[in-house]
Amino acid sequence: MKKRIICLLLSVCLLFSLVPAVSAYSNLAPWAQEAVEAMDSLGFLPEALMKADMTRNITRGEMCKMAVLVFEHLIGGYAYPASTNYFKDTKDPDICFAYEQGIISGYDDGMFRPNQQLTRQEFFKITYNLMGSAYCDVNTIPPASLAGFSDAGKLHDYAVKPTQIMVSIGVVQGAGDKLNPLSPTSCQEAILMFFRAYEYMCQWFNAQSEEDKIVQIYAQGYSGISDWAIREVMEMETKGMIPPCLSNCNMSNAITRAQMCSIAVVAYRKAMNENVQPSGKNYFTDCSDPDVNLAYELNIVGGYGDGKFGPNDTLTREQFFKIMANFMAALNYPRTDSNAISLGTYSDGAKVDDWARAATRLMIYIGAVRGDGKNLKPNDATSIQEAVAIFLRCFNFTTNWLAEHPDGEDYVETTLLEDLVAFAKSFVGYPYVYGGNGPNCFDCSGFVLYVYKHFGYSFSRGAQEQYLDGVHIAKSDLRLGDLVFFSGNGYAITHVGLYIGDGNFIHASNPTRGVVIDTLMSGYYSTHYWSACRIITD
Repeated sequence: MKKRIICLLLSVCLLFSLVPAVSAYSNLAPWAQEAVEAMDSLGFLPEALMKADMTRNITRGEMCKMAVLVFEHLIGGYAYPASTNYFKDTKDPDICFAYEQGIISGYDDGMFRPNQQLTRQEFFKITYNLMGSAYCDVNTIPPASLAGFSDAGKLHDYAVKPTQIMVSIGVVQGAGDKLNPLSPTSCQEAILMFFRAYEYMCQWFNAQSEEDKIVQIYAQGYSGISDWAIREVMEMETKGMIPPCLSNCNMSNAITRAQMCSIAVVAYRKAMNENVQPSGKNYFTDCSDPDVNLAYELNIVGGYGDGKFGPNDTLTREQFFKIMANFMAALNYPRTDSNAISLGTYSDGAKVDDWARAATRLMIYIGAVRGDGKNLKPNDATSIQEAVAIFLRCFNFTTNWLAEHPDGEDYVETTLLEDLVAFAKSFVGYPYVYGGNGPNCFDCSGFVLYVYKHFGYSFSRGAQEQYLDGVHIAKSDLRLGDLVFFSGNGYAITHVGLYIGDGNFIHASNPTRGVVIDTLMSGYYSTHYWSACRIITD
């Protein structure tokens, strides 16, 4: 009991030392609280602003440090200046780096004046410069009219366009009919407006990524693609896993049994890295398609009892789930069912036929079937885009698992942690969105929580709180599935990822990189490593 009380007290101490309390900021206005919380949790507030009086005016040096922290996050790397000899009155590396990137500038006398208060128009200009330096194309943003602001004429020439852009994207909303361009900027005003700019940049990067995918996929001649399927159809196309029989198809059409066989054969060859060919024997009276024959020989599909295959018949979703489970078995993935999944949680789970129930549970377990979490629609026809998306998820999960079991070793049993890592890896390439909880986009803590929730584990939402939810472990003791934490500012946790073995971890990195795999052993994440904790201890 005594040990338990000591542990509890230690946890409380850790909580107060690691989780910044927004209430600790003095004179924080309610309208700024959410932004301060967010910027704090993201690690974007420099030490000088931690627990500061939010009504005091921000300095030029503090603004530079905040801009560099955001820039590092957006590019996913260090912000090292090439030189620190730009100004007579400071050699601060953050200020010098911001100067090199065109985010800030000095005065004609060679001074920077880091302790000087920042006017609002200077803030608008610096934020505008940051967006451009982080590869957000500010020239595509239509400038807003400033006619509604009575003091717009007080803006200096250098600040007119930046102010128009900041107003256009909602970063600057003014105080009634005033911009107050020559007034100093309070800390909470700067943090709030900076957070709005960061949110816009996140949205811009993701929109560009999706727009690129839309342009590319429709350039391939496909049509009828729903928004949710674009990323996965594009990935299948990029991997060369869409067979010729589906070229220029309407993705909303129902997939046929023969088309499904063609996808399976292409994917099997890619996964096994060998050009497997059918024996040449025909097994069905109504079909001599070599892809169908090979899929049959691999035990991926079967025929009807009358000797026919029905190549042009469409597939119900439960038939499709069964074929996908067969495909995974053909690749030697050992699990065929999951007792962790109950079909009773779905409104139509009872409609799944007995022969398809194990396969359906498996598809849910590995994350191939996501849907709305309420309906499985087992007897509905499977569209081509549904088939392509679910097939990709199965392929990614299985090949990620296979990578951990080379040469066919340890195929007897697969562990929960191995499945958890394989599931996490299936999201590589998904976009980063601040506040994203999945399944289509994530931020760092939302990603690790989504992965664990899929396997029945739940814990806190924020990275700093998540550190307190597990058993703390040394870096040398890391194992699959452990949470690894990082600090971008040196005094608080600002990022979290999932350890996947061999010194690597997977994480929702930033808006420009999305979900990626990085190493802990060198580079940015080695030097910014903070600690680790274990969620699954048994």
